[in-house]
Amino acid sequence: MKRSLLWFAIILAFLILPQAMAQNADVVLYNGKILTVDKDFSTAEAVAIKDGKFLAVGKNDEILRLAGPNTQKLDLKGKTVTPGQVHTHTHVHTAAEANYGGEVGIAKMKLYPINFRIVKTKDDVVQQIKNTMDAFKFPPNEWIYFSVTDLSVEATRLLWEGINRYDLDKATPNNPIVISLGVPSNSGYLTNSKGLEVLWAKYGDFIEKYGRYWLGPDGKPDGHLEPPAGRLAYPLAGGPKPEDVAEIYKKALEEHLSEGVTTLSTRLPDYAIEVYKHLDRKGELPVRFGYGIQDAFDTPDSSRLKKLKIGEGSDMLWVTSVSAGMVDGAGFGFCTDLKRNDKSVSDPNAFGVLGMDASNPMAEWYPRGWCHLDVEFRGGPKGKGAPIKGNYFSDWYGMVAENGLRSANTHVSGDASHRMMLTMYEKIDAVKPGAVKGWGMDHCSMINPRDIPRAARLGIQFSCGPGWGGDAFAKVFGEEAANNYPSPVKSLLNAGINVGLEGEFSYRWASIESLITRKDRNGKVWGAHERLDRATALRVSTQGGANYVIRGDKIGSIEKGKLADLVILNKDYMTVPEEQISDLYSLVTMVGGKFKYVHPEFANEYNFRPSGSLIMTHEETKKRQKKFETGALGARS
Repeated sequence: MKRSLLWFAIILAFLILPQAMAQNADVVLYNGKILTVDKDFSTAEAVAIKDGKFLAVGKNDEILRLAGPNTQKLDLKGKTVTPGQVHTHTHVHTAAEANYGGEVGIAKMKLYPINFRIVKTKDDVVQQIKNTMDAFKFPPNEWIYFSVTDLSVEATRLLWEGINRYDLDKATPNNPIVISLGVPSNSGYLTNSKGLEVLWAKYGDFIEKYGRYWLGPDGKPDGHLEPPAGRLAYPLAGGPKPEDVAEIYKKALEEHLSEGVTTLSTRLPDYAIEVYKHLDRKGELPVRFGYGIQDAFDTPDSSRLKKLKIGEGSDMLWVTSVSAGMVDGAGFGFCTDLKRNDKSVSDPNAFGVLGMDASNPMAEWYPRGWCHLDVEFRGGPKGKGAPIKGNYFSDWYGMVAENGLRSANTHVSGDASHRMMLTMYEKIDAVKPGAVKGWGMDHCSMINPRDIPRAARLGIQFSCGPGWGGDAFAKVFGEEAANNYPSPVKSLLNAGINVGLEGEFSYRWASIESLITRKDRNGKVWGAHERLDRATALRVSTQGGANYVIRGDKIGSIEKGKLADLVILNKDYMTVPEEQISDLYSLVTMVGGKFKYVHPEFANEYNFRPSGSLIMTHEETKKRQKKFETGALGARS
């Protein structure tokens, strides 16, 4: 009898033990303040993680029961935990090239600078190009991409008015070249005769129909290209090989990891996509990355759209959209219906925010801004643009809808651009109801309040930045516009619109603070009615961003079954004074249950240095940078 009972106990143990072990968590964080950002914005004490997902969230005693002999347990000692941050618009690939490209060098970067610190005349430009051609001895017919740095007002006039393709031909008779004309780069390029020859041979019918290209005194194309024509040259110039730049791309991602960002999103050209795929295959992506395919617009081929599928990829790297890249410019290039105050454009503060210095030739050539959607404007200063017979933007968005794809990750800054985009979407929706639901637009720099209900009816989403424009915006467009147009996040949310948070030039927690205070750098509040409470601001920067990158069911909150992305903070987000939210920083950042980043302060306190984690401050990540010779302005975008 005793022997039978013993065997029964052994068999029972073999049956039960594996099940019990299967429920044991890999990691348990307890004794903390866990802001789950679930639908109730509930607060928990502890969280258990297993196989890269949240196993359970709740009170200390119930979560600690899930710990087994091999579970890693961390006593948070009251520290605050949030979901991982989701950054919905950042040009991280160009930041990698600009900030770390010095490690790689010009030849491997395939990005050749024209330094306008020493350029004064068009002959100087031609000579710099010739020096590069002589030094690198490119094979005939290879495309060469030249970038610009230190682009002053004088240099802008030189590139736009002083140089044409015939000047470039003197230095580049055997190679097609493309030169960026400023920021944003995708808004304008200059090419030589060889480049025009290749473009017209490949896309001649397209360019003749959709433009934009400028004509010289001889009535022939002079080499200046605007979208969509200019966007055709960019992919032909290609980019660096994945193995040459993978390490610097990884370092740029790690900067965001140290801010508590666990997911990024932006539009990408094909060459950059291949770099991130290379990192993903090697298991070396520090953060998750949802991207829009930019070259689906830049290389007009309707058959490509038929082959694409939104959402395809892995949990670390996936397709969020096909992207038109941009439909207007930035700064002076905001496409607007508002009247500008010409007396303010010489104000240096106005120039700093809007690029509206009176001496800037763009203000003269493009009085409404850079309105790519407007085919009535032919492009080019002083009427140089060739006639436009069709609107490629409109036709392309129609094809996107027809193929059941999603458009997002697109730069839309001015109020007129938002108006024209929504009109275009309404036409698509009338033909194919619901086709544009969930589509997205980035930046929210200027939105006419009257257009918010239109966006809500269509189900459009937004990725909004924290920049309010402040006094400079008010000087150019007036106080009323300054208090109502820039980033109206609360109004968008009140209309039932999903909003994610970006912040291209801001530290992450400074961006969140801006949502709450709406203060400019001088401490003045703009659009006080758009201020968010802390819970809503955190929801925008986590779950709102997760929805924007079409992963709202997998990331964005700390809930059972979701991917275990979280941040342990140095202070309590919910109680620290508003003006100190920008001082918050990540002590620990976890992605998929793995400790990807540990702040030295936490590492020392806990004697905790997990294998494979990055252990340095955010400031130290930036000290690793080795700037590329061309600088940020000259990098591809």
